[in-house]
Amino acid sequence: MADIVSIARAIVAQMAAIAYPNGKGKPSVTGRPTKIFRGWITQADYTGADCAMGNGVDFITVMDLQGGWRRIDEPLGRPWRQEDTIPATVSVTTEGNTATIGLQDGAMPAGIVGLRIRSDGATIPDRAVAAYAVQPTDTVATIAASLADQIPGAASSGAIVNVPGASSLTGAVGGYAPAVRTARRQQQLFQVTVWSATPGARDALGTAIENGMAFIDWLTDANGSTFQIEARGDWNNDAAQNSGIFMRPFRFIATYDTDMRENMAQMLFGTEVFSLPGGQTITAGDGPLLATS
Repeated sequence: MADIVSIARAIVAQMAAIAYPNGKGKPSVTGRPTKIFRGWITQADYTGADCAMGNGVDFITVMDLQGGWRRIDEPLGRPWRQEDTIPATVSVTTEGNTATIGLQDGAMPAGIVGLRIRSDGATIPDRAVAAYAVQPTDTVATIAASLADQIPGAASSGAIVNVPGASSLTGAVGGYAPAVRTARRQQQLFQVTVWSATPGARDALGTAIENGMAFIDWLTDANGSTFQIEARGDWNNDAAQNSGIFMRPFRFIATYDTDMRENMAQMLFGTEVFSLPGGQTITAGDGPLLATS
């Protein structure tokens, strides 16, 4: 979920990519050491012993501006948007009253696995179902044991689940579909400031940022949230030149969503309930879910 912190960090990362196009282990675009961070410079950044402005180090700071926030209308009803499905890597095969669990070779265990149980109803309700959400650390044995634990009288051995009280079993697997919806959409004004002890170095680094951001319309934060970024002007500020500080502030406005994310599981089994006149109901499809794990 994006907020002003993750957005600011994404802008810092973009500034670093502009200042150090070949990576931080290589010289900067201006050939001068450059520090990039959120916030504002301190006295130590100016007069410190090592990485300080007075020692030929330039700075780029990123900060959100108070009063620079406004709300934007979000989609009506805040609908869910389904993203690409994460397929199941678990499988299940059945024969009679036994089921065998499998996992895809080389893939991380994932998905939901379930069993529909047909029986005489004595110990297990007919058409009852059991389901298990596979975890990344699972093995076929732990998956089989988790299913067996839900079913009365069932037992597992390795990848096999045996259900003595069943006349037959039907297996099913499903994946997950990540879904997202927008809770709030907003804009926030950010200031990116170039600091240098010389006007020439300030100009060189400022020009690099100007050119580097010219065709950047979208950025993505560390959470995977994509946001729009638009320039809102820049200027040279020499008000502190008597102190040996030359600045070039840039203004950027970021439009981003505060969103909610959930994993939606694919349906394995289903039950329908029909309401009839007189308060009667008819249930069709599968029986009750024995347990969830």
